[in-house]
Amino acid sequence: MHALATFFGLDNLAPEKARALSIVYAASLALMMGVNFIQPALPALTEPFQVTDAELSWIMTLFTAPAIFLSPVFGVIADLYGRRLLLAYGLMVFGLFGAAMALAPNYTWLLIFRTLQGIGFAAVIPLTIVLIGDLLEGDKEVSGQGLKVFLDRIGYFIFPPLGGLLATIAWFWPFLFYLLAIPLGLIALFCMPETKGKQKQNATHYLGDILRLTRHPRLMIAFTAGFLRFFLDYGFLTYFPLFLVRSHGISTATAGLLYIFFAVGAMATSSQAGRIAAGRDKANILFVAFAVSGGSVLAVPFIGNVWLIGGALFFYGLANGVISPMQKSLLTQNAPAELRGGIVSFDRLIQQVSKTTSTSIVGLLLVSAQLPTIFLMLGVLSFVSVALMALLLPRSAKILPTPA
Repeated sequence: MHALATFFGLDNLAPEKARALSIVYAASLALMMGVNFIQPALPALTEPFQVTDAELSWIMTLFTAPAIFLSPVFGVIADLYGRRLLLAYGLMVFGLFGAAMALAPNYTWLLIFRTLQGIGFAAVIPLTIVLIGDLLEGDKEVSGQGLKVFLDRIGYFIFPPLGGLLATIAWFWPFLFYLLAIPLGLIALFCMPETKGKQKQNATHYLGDILRLTRHPRLMIAFTAGFLRFFLDYGFLTYFPLFLVRSHGISTATAGLLYIFFAVGAMATSSQAGRIAAGRDKANILFVAFAVSGGSVLAVPFIGNVWLIGGALFFYGLANGVISPMQKSLLTQNAPAELRGGIVSFDRLIQQVSKTTSTSIVGLLLVSAQLPTIFLMLGVLSFVSVALMALLLPRSAKILPTPA
C-alpha cells in the first residue's frame, strides 16, 4: 500500500492519516460489492425464488432508491453530528443486511433485506468522498480522490468475475461475503478519527448556509459535471454492447471484453490525477476531459473496426479517469469542512437522478431513433454542456470562505 501511495504522490503522510485513508478506501471497495459483485449472480436467483428476469431488476432498484431520499439527511447528520459513527454504523448495516439475504426465506424478504442494505450504502457512499477532502489538502487531495477512482476500477476487474463464480457454487454465497463489511465497520468505530468541522451550528443556519453555498459558481460546475458524467456513462455504456452486437455482429462476451479498454484508460489518468491538477485550474481540466469524452462518443458510430472502437472506449476511459477525481475535488475543496457532508450528499442526489433519467430517456429515444444517432446526440450534449459550464466560471473564481 505504501508503494501505491507513493506512486500517487501520497507519501510522507502522518501514520494516523494514512491509517484513516486506508479505512476510507476499504469502505469504498466494500460498497462496490453492492452492485458489481451481485450483477453477475442475478440469473442464479430465478430458480430458487421462482421469479422472472424482469423481477430481478428490483434487486438493483431497491438498493439504490434509498440514496435518492436519504443522502441529504445523512449529509446533515455527518456535518452536524460527525462522520465516524455514521461511517461505522453504515458499514455494519450494509454488511449485516447484505449477509441476511443469504438466509431470506422468500423473494419478498430478500427485497426487504436489500432495501435495508441500501440504507447503509446511502449513509456511507458520500463519506468516502467527504473524508478524503477532510484528511487531505491541495494537490494531495486530488491525488487521494484519484487513488479512490483507481481502486474502484480495480474492483471492476475483480468483483464481477468473483461474484459470478461464487453464484455457480450456490446462489447465496455472494451475499455471505457482505459479512466482511461488519469488521470493517468496527475498525472504523475504534480507529477512525472524527474530522467534521469544529464550527457549531443549529439546523436552520446550517440549511441556510447549504442553500447559499450550492449557488457558488465552482460548485455549480461540479454539480453539472457530476450530472453529465453519469448521464453519459449510463446512456452510453448501458447501450454500447447492444450497439456492437446489432451493428457489428459480435458476441456479448466480446462486447464485454471491450470494457477493459475503458477500465485501463480510467486507471491510467486517475493514477496521475494529482500531477495533472498541479498548478492548473480543475474546472478547465474538466472542460478538456468532457471534450475528449464527447469526441470519443461521437466517433463510435463512424468506426468500422471493432478493436478501433475499443480505442475510442480507451479515450473515453482516459477522460473519465480525469473527470471523476477533479469533480470530487471541486466539491470538497470549495466547501468548508462543516458543510462538506451536505454538499457531497446533494451531489449524490443529483447523480442518482442522472442515473435514473439517462437510461429512461435513451430508452424512449430508441423508439424513434437508431443507436448511432443516440450516441451522436450524447456526444453533442457533452460539448454543449462544456460551453454552458464555462459560462459559470468567473475570470477570478475563488473558494468560498467558511460561512459565518
